[in-house]
Amino acid sequence: MTNSHSDILAHSDFFQQRFAAGDIVGAEMPLSEGKSYTIALDTAQNKLYCSCPFYPKPCLHALALAALVRREGTALFPDIATAPEWLAALLAGQPSHAVRSGSNPEQRAAAQQKTRFERLERAANGFEDLEAWLNDTARRGLATLISEDPAAFDHIAARAADASMTGLSRTLRLLSKIPANAPEWTTQAADVLAQIYLAVRAFRKRAALPDALLYDLQNFIGIAVKKEEVLASGERVADTWAVLGSLTEALEDKLSVRRTWLLGAKSSRMVLLLDFSFGGAGFDPGFATGSIQRGTLAFYPSAFPQRALSHDDLKALPKKVEKVPGNADIELFLDNYAAALAAQPWLAHYAAVLHSIQPFVEKNGRFALADISGKMLPLSVPERTGWALIALSGGNPISVFGEWDGQLFRPLSAVAEGRLADLVISYSLSVISGVSGWNMDFVDHQF
Repeated sequence: MTNSHSDILAHSDFFQQRFAAGDIVGAEMPLSEGKSYTIALDTAQNKLYCSCPFYPKPCLHALALAALVRREGTALFPDIATAPEWLAALLAGQPSHAVRSGSNPEQRAAAQQKTRFERLERAANGFEDLEAWLNDTARRGLATLISEDPAAFDHIAARAADASMTGLSRTLRLLSKIPANAPEWTTQAADVLAQIYLAVRAFRKRAALPDALLYDLQNFIGIAVKKEEVLASGERVADTWAVLGSLTEALEDKLSVRRTWLLGAKSSRMVLLLDFSFGGAGFDPGFATGSIQRGTLAFYPSAFPQRALSHDDLKALPKKVEKVPGNADIELFLDNYAAALAAQPWLAHYAAVLHSIQPFVEKNGRFALADISGKMLPLSVPERTGWALIALSGGNPISVFGEWDGQLFRPLSAVAEGRLADLVISYSLSVISGVSGWNMDFVDHQF
């Protein structure tokens, strides 16, 4: 029996823990975390079995296994001395259901890693395409590329999407929305293309990269780690967390993101919680800026881990943030940023608390921060937010929390006179996010 859809599924990537036991070949098709459909083929009787609940039988999964055996033979199915426990139940015709498998944590982790790296390998053709396009762009020049083909970024974005590089494709689509005559276009375009070229080179050196950086590479191109995997095996940190700021932005017409930043009282960890809204559905209620939560967070794997999920429901404490630890030296802050960027070159966001800092207006009308030594940091703020920050300081040094994109600091909150003020009044669409990331030495760990 043949079926065009089953032929598409007839690939070793879709079947894990393959084996042969006498005349029986069997495999598992992952369903969700810790669960699989179990499938078998009796080659002597040409009879198929599958634990899925779908009808008619034989189902699509069983037909795909048969198609794989028909095309590749049994060489893909290593002989085993002892068949898994589920095989006897399946052949006996017990009620179809998803059978829990891989109960051994080490086996489950190995299977997840194998699947993840196979997904990266399937992007190989996309990397080849990108490298050729980047080399051609470098030879012709950015200006020539856009003048000859205004939709050049859209075209390469579509090709990246075809190669399953959804995150990288979105980055290129957003870049195409910046008018080529915009003052920041050259800098932002060069920055994005440099990150993409770095990803291409990293892919070529993937065998030598540590696992944490491989995760970052995959995340950059759009291969996300499942939440279930993070909650099951991510680094866990229990702490009391101060909610320092939250910002919602539109990424595309039907996609918005909310970034919420937390700071651990004991761990000193700066944490990013990401939430997405599709099709204008809105976000679930989040944490209020200035609130204090207690609980355990599970961190996504990364060479610079900061994104996390709540491992258990965080519990709000009946008090508010009154002060935050920070770094009073802008030069040291920038050194820490450089170190974080060296560890993880595709960092999308980078947050910091600047302590004993003075907001002011430059002669050109732009807002900035200055530390006690006179070093300055330019700000990215709407005018009313900039004046609100200056009014909050009252001419005195304050603590300011915000995001740094490598060029501008965007303040999200500030602490003055024993209270934390939310500065996020209105921020417009930020079309392209610069590389960022940060880690700091704290002078205090109390809120």
